[in-house]
Amino acid sequence: MLNAHVSFSIFMFVSAICLIVLTVFVVKLIISATQLTNSANIIAASVQKEIEPTLKELKEAAKSINSIAGSADTQLQSTKAGLTSFINATSCLSGKLKSFTQGILKGISFGLGLFKK
Repeated sequence: MLNAHVSFSIFMFVSAICLIVLTVFVVKLIISATQLTNSANIIAASVQKEIEPTLKELKEAAKSINSIAGSADTQLQSTKAGLTSFINATSCLSGKLKSFTQGILKGISFGLGLFKK
């Protein structure tokens, strides 16, 4: 019975030491995790502070590019409309010019026909 009592005492002593060591490691882990989250928070804040002006510049550049593209689109539409009206006018004029030249040729041939008789 004395051996059982000594064995149980040694077991309790070793268990207490293991529990104390485990508790110390868990507390150190919690402290390290807290420091890590604080560091990550500081880094995230500094990155946000550093990237904010860049994002503003990118936003302004995107607005400028959008306005340039819009004006280029407007110019392209007006050029396209002008070219279409020019082509339409040219085709209309060429049709009228063709009928005019045909009329002149008919008139000349008619006039020559009168002189032949």
